[in-house]
Amino acid sequence: MEIIELKAQVRAETGKGKAKQLRANGLLPANLYGHKIKPTVISVDSREFGNLISSQAGSHVILRLLLDESKTGPTVMVKEVQRDSIRDNVLHVDFLSVALDEKITTTVPIAVVGDSIGLKEGGLVQHGLWDLQVEALPTDLPDHIEVDITELNIGDSLHAKDIQMPDELTLVTPLEELVVSVIPPVVYKEEVVEVAEEELEEGEEGEVEAEGEGEGEGEEPSEASEES
Repeated sequence: MEIIELKAQVRAETGKGKAKQLRANGLLPANLYGHKIKPTVISVDSREFGNLISSQAGSHVILRLLLDESKTGPTVMVKEVQRDSIRDNVLHVDFLSVALDEKITTTVPIAVVGDSIGLKEGGLVQHGLWDLQVEALPTDLPDHIEVDITELNIGDSLHAKDIQMPDELTLVTPLEELVVSVIPPVVYKEEVVEVAEEELEEGEEGEVEAEGEGEGEGEEPSEASEES
């Protein structure tokens, strides 16, 4: 894996006000910590960092930070990126110093591939996990791990133990963790109010009696009654 150089400056001042001022000047506030290095507050060029992240293997890109115009510096990986919840702009970065010959534990995103049998029959793909925790040398970390669901029927699932891992990676995620499954389609039934047959018959009889009573009350007196 290629190591990309990134210029950085050590910051003497911290705080929200200073961080906001840095962003206004096109710089990105950041922290540096990790392997054999004293925690340090730094800044990097916002545009340069954004281009690196978008063009390389996400958070697993390996960088060499050139601090204060030096020609060498610590080898780092992006540990965490904080973004604006509305604009999605990068607000802050944490860099983790690593040794290229020592394994680290980190997470790698899952990429589901394949058109499963269950999906063709109307099933739905449901994620149990979105990434896997692995141990590997920094240079052996992939940008994602493929999980093939082609053979999954409705009701089938894959657990961490079922995922084929590259030889360079050691799986740390518990083996029984559910990774992905194909579930039956959701069927929405229209609610129908059922009336018992006995209740229906009683209701009809009541209507007949009511009609009979109404007819008796509305009849005119008979001729015999009038004559008497």
